[in-house]
Amino acid sequence: MTFVQTTHGADFFGQDTHTAKAVRDLAGYARGCLPYDVREPLARLLESAGTSAETTIPAAEAATLADHLRTVASHRFTKAKAAKVARLLGDSAARAAAEGEPWTWTTTPNG
Repeated sequence: MTFVQTTHGADFFGQDTHTAKAVRDLAGYARGCLPYDVREPLARLLESAGTSAETTIPAAEAATLADHLRTVASHRFTKAKAAKVARLLGDSAARAAAEGEPWTWTTTPNG
């Protein structure tokens, strides 16, 4: 199983770990919950989860993604499990943006 570990997470070490599948599954919710002009960059990022060793997202872009992920998390059609992943990703993106640091996703073979 492949996992995606994000910086600026909620655990003691400042990381969050999600299965790559759970992150990729959010792309469908993003496409259903967000307007066309903003959903595709987020959906493409989510779909690429676990396909590269590391992805670095600049702080300014992380701030925008945080807003979109939180919208996905709070949408009435987003199921609870997916909403939790979207919320955690949105929160870590927001922390990265607030600190002016890049938000990094690292692919690991096990959690």
